Amino acid sequence: MKKNRLAAGALAFAVSITACGCGEQVYEMTNEEEAAVVHYSAHAVTKFNKRQSEGIKDVALLKAMMEQQEKEAEERKEQEEQEQQQQQAQQQEEEKKPADSTAAPSEESDSKAQEKYVSLGKALGLSGVDAVYRGYELVSAYQASQSYMVRANSGNELLVVHVNLKNGGSKTAECNILSKMPSFRLTVNGELNVNADTTILLNDLGTYQGRIKAGKKAQTVLIFQVKKGSVKSIDTMEMEVTVNGSGSKVQLER
Repeated sequence: MKKNRLAAGALAFAVSITACGCGEQVYEMTNEEEAAVVHYSAHAVTKFNKRQSEGIKDVALLKAMMEQQEKEAEERKEQEEQEQQQQQAQQQEEEKKPADSTAAPSEESDSKAQEKYVSLGKALGLSGVDAVYRGYELVSAYQASQSYMVRANSGNELLVVHVNLKNGGSKTAECNILSKMPSFRLTVNGELNVNADTTILLNDLGTYQGRIKAGKKAQTVLIFQVKKGSVKSIDTMEMEVTVNGSGSKVQLER
C-alpha cells in the first residue's frame, strides 16, 4: 500500500510540474538545494523501508548497542581492577602475618635455648661433686691401663670425651654414678647423634664408683663410636643425659 501511495504521489508531482511548465519557466535549484532535497528524500525512504538494513533507525540502534558494550567493558575493567587490588591487599596482609606471628616465638625459642641446658653435675644428680668437661679426642683405640683397652669396631673410630669429677668441698665425697644407671647420647655439630658405649673401664663416667677427697678430682671418660672420617672437626657438642627416665641437655664447652 505504501509503495502504491508513493508511486501515486510521484506521478501527481510529475503531472503538476508538467502542467506548470505550460505557463511558467521551471525553477532551477542550486547544488546545495538539490543536495538538501536528495538527503531529505533518502531519509524519508530509508526511515520507512523495513527491508533496508542500513536505514537510519538501524544505525541509531547499532550505535546504542556499541555504547552499551563499551560501558559494560569499562565496568568489567573497573571490577577487575578492584578485585586485583583486593587480592594484592590480602596477599600483603598474609605476608605480614607470618612475620608478626614468628616474632614472638623466635624470642621465646631464644630464651628457651638459653634455659634448656644444665650442668653435667646437675644432669647426673651429683651432690658434693661437680662434673667438668675437659675436652675430646679421636682415636682408633683407648687404653686407660695396661690391663684393658677399648678398640674401635671395623670402619669406626672412638670419640673419647674427658670429664673430671671434682670435689670442691672440705670433706671426702662419695660418688656412685653406677647406681643411677645413666645413659648418654651425644650430638656433634647438630648433625651426628651417637650413644655412649658401656665399658668395664674403671674410669668410665657412666659406671664410676669411688671416693674423692676434698679438693681432688677423678678423671673419667665417655666413649662414643663414630664412622671413620665422619668427624673432621667439632664446632659444637651437646649431650643428653637420661637418669631414671628423665632427660637433661648439657652443652659441652671448655
